[in-house]
Amino acid sequence: MSGRVAIAGKGGVGKSTIAALLIRALHERTDKVVMAVDADPNSNLGEKLGVKVERTIGDMREDLLKKADEVPAGQSKHDYVRYQMQLATVEGSSFDLLTMGRPEGPGCYCFINNILRTFLDEAMDKYDHIVIDNEAGMEHLSRRTTKRMDAFLVISDNTKTGVETAVRILKLAQEMGIEIGSTTLVLNKVSGDVYPIVKDIVQASSFEQVVVLPFDRDVEKASVEGRSMMELSDANSLYQKIKVLASEL
Repeated sequence: MSGRVAIAGKGGVGKSTIAALLIRALHERTDKVVMAVDADPNSNLGEKLGVKVERTIGDMREDLLKKADEVPAGQSKHDYVRYQMQLATVEGSSFDLLTMGRPEGPGCYCFINNILRTFLDEAMDKYDHIVIDNEAGMEHLSRRTTKRMDAFLVISDNTKTGVETAVRILKLAQEMGIEIGSTTLVLNKVSGDVYPIVKDIVQASSFEQVVVLPFDRDVEKASVEGRSMMELSDANSLYQKIKVLASEL
């Protein structure tokens, strides 16, 4: 059975950066390809992983609605969607990346969404580890894109607003009826001590554990310059902490 890690958090807290570093660490531990799913409409996980995404599931879904009558003869729509999903998967040396892209527009997507869920469940069972980078609203999880997450990481910065958002995201996920394993709050980009008001909110939350990650200038510089997290030095202090987190997962 594969280990599914879902990552969420409000914008600007370093969610995709942590997702990319975690994918790198999981591959390093297992020497197996990790499945990466970018489920945030503001898709930038590909950039963090150092690959260019040419096609998203959102693009594919819109094309299928416009060209419903152009499915090749002798091929069912179900098989055609599965084939397009494979074409949309970007293959790296340590990961396979599937980018969900923009939310749905007007029209009926029920049939296509059902196929997408089936494909994802089948594909995910082929990998030892899957990392899903979600948006704060958890839209893809709310649509049952995946039925299970073995570890749920919610990323926040060292602010009252960030942690309150993280608590709401956890509550939303718990209300969806999806099977959730461990829950972890990750306080990212922390310079110095965690603020007392943040500690109070965290202590009153239902997160099973809390991980504090320091602000890292090398990671910040790489993010500003749009460089891949795969280029980061293995000795980087933040990456070393992510490797510990990966081992705990």
